Amino acid sequence: MTDFHKERADKVIEGMKEGGAEALILFPGTDIAYYTGFPIGMSERLNAALIPFDGEPAFIVNELEKELRGMKPWITDVDVWLEHEDPVEILAENMERLGLGGAVVGLAENAPWGWVNRLQAMLPGVHFVDATPYLAHGRMVKTDQELDWMRMACAITDRALESSFERLHTGMTEKELASTISASLRSQGGEGEFMSVLFGMKAALPHGRTGDAELKPGDGILVDMGTRIHGYSSDLTRTVFYGEPTERQREIYGIVKEANQAAYDAVRPGVTCGALDEVARKVISDAGYGDYFIHRLGHGIGLDVHEHPYIVRSNELELETNMTFTIEPGIYIVDEVGVRVEDSVVCTEEGCERLTRMSRELTAYPVRD
Repeated sequence: MTDFHKERADKVIEGMKEGGAEALILFPGTDIAYYTGFPIGMSERLNAALIPFDGEPAFIVNELEKELRGMKPWITDVDVWLEHEDPVEILAENMERLGLGGAVVGLAENAPWGWVNRLQAMLPGVHFVDATPYLAHGRMVKTDQELDWMRMACAITDRALESSFERLHTGMTEKELASTISASLRSQGGEGEFMSVLFGMKAALPHGRTGDAELKPGDGILVDMGTRIHGYSSDLTRTVFYGEPTERQREIYGIVKEANQAAYDAVRPGVTCGALDEVARKVISDAGYGDYFIHRLGHGIGLDVHEHPYIVRSNELELETNMTFTIEPGIYIVDEVGVRVEDSVVCTEEGCERLTRMSRELTAYPVRD
């Protein structure tokens, strides 16, 4: 994968050069893994990739990471700092060594403020700029290989949820259903999972906590879940019913499903993220439930479950072929009912492809004791 990471980094560097930047610093997180091939998460120990656009890049890492976790990234120069040393000073020294003491340097929007603030004090001539538009765009547009991994993750997710719903029974708890789904994901090769399982009125809490609530006839069941393959994520939400749904539940479900389909039909290259949000929002608003659709339509998905592009009204970014994101309209009426229908999708040259393919038809499961 070294060539992949280097090719992706080169595209970012080319764009940033045109924008006037002279270097890039990547701190721990998804970007450093994606653009260098060295996966490392944030901790109290500074680790960073310092990439001058004219000159040799270097990793600045703690002694614990001097072997780069056995990985073979395209950056080969490694400056190791010891536990008693100040890593920010060492990063500053490397910047001066590379002629970057007064340079324009790009940082991601989530760069750790404490380290950056100290670095700025040590090198007051450095001008930091936001590299997020370049970094985000590089990850938004997926390669064929990335898409294949996401399709695999989504297929596993579909199967796990479908098979787990078949095991619903009266008295089953939210935690028990979550455990059943998790076991299915792992048995199929899923690399971990995230999950929210909510029964009855709790489904009206978009970020409700899976707990010990017991399933009873008439409950709606909202499951929001996903897994990873080779680090690439899936994200799926389905709302189903245990026993026959009421007319009110049927009405609300039908509106949300229609909004999901309307947005899917509207996806194509050149459509803005904001316009896509409005398509789905109009369906829900026209039905009289606009006040109960309280979040954006969706978010980008890839190595992170939530990443750019964000499908929200204020976003004028235009969709491009191979951008991946979610479509997840919802209606949430507190103390009554919550419904969300979410799919992971990819923008194609012709329109849209659903990566999650579990049925979106209203589904009622039989009551079992």
